Amino acid sequence: MPLLLLLQLAGGCSRIPRIIVLEDPLTAAEHVELGVAYERKGELDLAQREYERALLKDKKFFRARLNLGNIFLAKKEYGKARKEYLRALELQPGDAEATNNLSWAAIFSGEGIDDALGRMESVVTGPGGRRATLLDTLGVLRMHANRPGSAEEAFALAEELCRQAGVTPREGLKEEAPCPEEVLREIEDHRGELRKRFPSPSPGSNR
Repeated sequence: MPLLLLLQLAGGCSRIPRIIVLEDPLTAAEHVELGVAYERKGELDLAQREYERALLKDKKFFRARLNLGNIFLAKKEYGKARKEYLRALELQPGDAEATNNLSWAAIFSGEGIDDALGRMESVVTGPGGRRATLLDTLGVLRMHANRPGSAEEAFALAEELCRQAGVTPREGLKEEAPCPEEVLREIEDHRGELRKRFPSPSPGSNR
């Protein structure tokens, strides 16, 4: 075969490939909905990917930021979880859910307890803050801050509110009212933990 023909054939096979850029058709909200679906199935990595994609579309999307923090919390990556919750709280200062979850990141990691405690105190004393789940979290924070007297007060009030609402079986319940049975059980467990940590706290001590 002549050399010229070989070069022509080689040249014909060396075309520059056409680059196709695919545009993401989903909105930020749709990515979050997809992430929630993955999260419910326990597919945390896929859920994380969707929340991150939502934030690429809208970095001020509060729910995407909060849900991403929840993924990191579930993965026990507490530093990353805390970072996302703080970013969420920059978007919605004082949000009860973000503050509550930030508190659990602090409780599990042992870091940022005082900051989380201050934020949770503000939430609980604010409008709509007298909820059993929030008061239970406050009690755990106070316990970890070595304030057994005020921790017991928070647990006692949480239990009182729960019982006033009426404890219902797990199936067919609503989130806050009446009080889910597992919430009351968690409160009782935390009170038991408090008594083990501080066997005989006198009333009003270490407040």
